[in-house]
Amino acid sequence: MPRSSDIRRHETDEQKRIAGNPDWLRHYSGGNDRISGPVNPEFDPNRSMIFNPLIVVASELGIRTKPNPPTANGNESSIVTAYRRVTDSGIGSVIVDSVDDDGEAQASEAGAYTVRTDLGELNRMHNYRSVSGAERIAATVNRFDRFYTHDIVVAVPDDMPELRPHYLQGLMYALASTEVGIATLATPLDTGDLEDSETPKARVEWNPVRTVHPLEGSRIGTLSDIRRSANALEGDNVYRLLPIHAWRRSALDRLVNMPPSDREFEEGTDLVRALDAGVRIDVCLVWEDMNVLITPYELRGDEIEG
Repeated sequence: MPRSSDIRRHETDEQKRIAGNPDWLRHYSGGNDRISGPVNPEFDPNRSMIFNPLIVVASELGIRTKPNPPTANGNESSIVTAYRRVTDSGIGSVIVDSVDDDGEAQASEAGAYTVRTDLGELNRMHNYRSVSGAERIAATVNRFDRFYTHDIVVAVPDDMPELRPHYLQGLMYALASTEVGIATLATPLDTGDLEDSETPKARVEWNPVRTVHPLEGSRIGTLSDIRRSANALEGDNVYRLLPIHAWRRSALDRLVNMPPSDREFEEGTDLVRALDAGVRIDVCLVWEDMNVLITPYELRGDEIEG
């Protein structure tokens, strides 16, 4: 496995190469013509000129309110399943943050670069653990990437059996605007969600000009409110939030240095803390069986221009 220093050196060289060429296209523009331009023939459209994401697949990331469903492959641990699906997205560098020997060994055997978190030590430093695990993710990333080579941090819990590779594709589109500090995912409510008072729901103001090219029917919008109860949110644009968050490094640092808000405790997500502090949060609409028009494999070809 490559060492983290090797990864950082490779990414830094690539960033310098891209930054020196003004004609590169930022692929994940989401229809924003301010960042469009001609395509360099050597451009790999699966990588963004701006983004250099680090995806952290973490076990025991947050606090589940429901039992953890079994993975699709009963012989494979949930952290390995999550790692494979995230890797299949072809986006960013991926590391696995495990909390025990078994999880670390299984992830390593699957080819993952692994790090370990001692939850006892973490909880000693933080007497409150947010549902997103932001404090833990920040500690892991700052230990792994202390020179801030990666400008985007994505946290993926291992206990999310509905996770699909195209979720990570959509998440990058939600970060296209530099005004966005945090990106997350939303999915349509089902009947059970309407009665569920634990899972956070969100009201989203959809942007009609933002396009998610690979995902048919997907949209990008700005999160305007979060509540546990769908009835507390006015209007029709109410959706269930999925527990995958992408932070710009500056927004993550800011979030973990702010105290939890009272409304955060009430609504069950630290996105409320960020929202109340004025951090812009954009949302990508996804669902499990949506039609993926451009797969991650096809995005590696030269024929896709955004």
